[in-house]
Amino acid sequence: MAGQAPRPGWAAVDQAAVALVDEAAARGHLLRLVGSTGIRLHCPPAAAALDRLGRPAKDIDVVCRHEDRKGLRRLLEERGWEIDRDLLVAMEGRRFSFRHPASGLELDVFVDRLEFCHTIELRDRLGARELTLPVEDLLLQKLQIVRQTVTDQMDAAALLATHPVAPGPGAGGPAGEAIDAGYVAGLLARDWGFHHTATANLAGLRGGPAANGTAAIVAARVDALLAAIRDAPKSVRWRARARVGERMQWWQDVDDREAVY
Repeated sequence: MAGQAPRPGWAAVDQAAVALVDEAAARGHLLRLVGSTGIRLHCPPAAAALDRLGRPAKDIDVVCRHEDRKGLRRLLEERGWEIDRDLLVAMEGRRFSFRHPASGLELDVFVDRLEFCHTIELRDRLGARELTLPVEDLLLQKLQIVRQTVTDQMDAAALLATHPVAPGPGAGGPAGEAIDAGYVAGLLARDWGFHHTATANLAGLRGGPAANGTAAIVAARVDALLAAIRDAPKSVRWRARARVGERMQWWQDVDDREAVY
């Protein structure tokens, strides 16, 4: 479109994302990065892996607390961001979208949780790290997508290539932390639909995109996660829904505008 700012590269996206989290914190608002930008800024090895895969630059995605919505909107509008009023009405305060005309950047703000094909509750996880959500939530955000794109697979593979899998909270690997298999398995053990989507996507990563000879590492970590998910005790609700299986739709419908992140 004539007069529209060119799409920013990763350097501009990363810089704006960090500045936004810092500015929000200065006003007492808890804001954490998710999506591909969150994965890149979570640790340098993941960013390097995505660069080797040629992952194109994406917009900024963040999660905030319900009580920070109004203050965050004021901050953004003071900085020149323009709100998407159609999405504002459609999502009833659960999600906001902004665009910055001068920079060409776009921003999605989620409130307390991510609601797409499946729902991930995040309010109690927001303060676990300084800039992004924990690695498990960054991975689950990609695994909850029923129809993954190649870039979704890139993002998930980069996380698995740079983070070992541990049975519980732990450190290790170039990122300085491990993927908590117990947390992932426990969450999926309560929701058969999410379990069904996530395990299918994990299995698909065995032959998916991997950078710099990491395919075997990704496959081994996929298998470790799948084993933990398989062995986790399942809830009564999970077992009841499993008996229905694919005869009933197991995911939430998401329109094209809501699905972009």
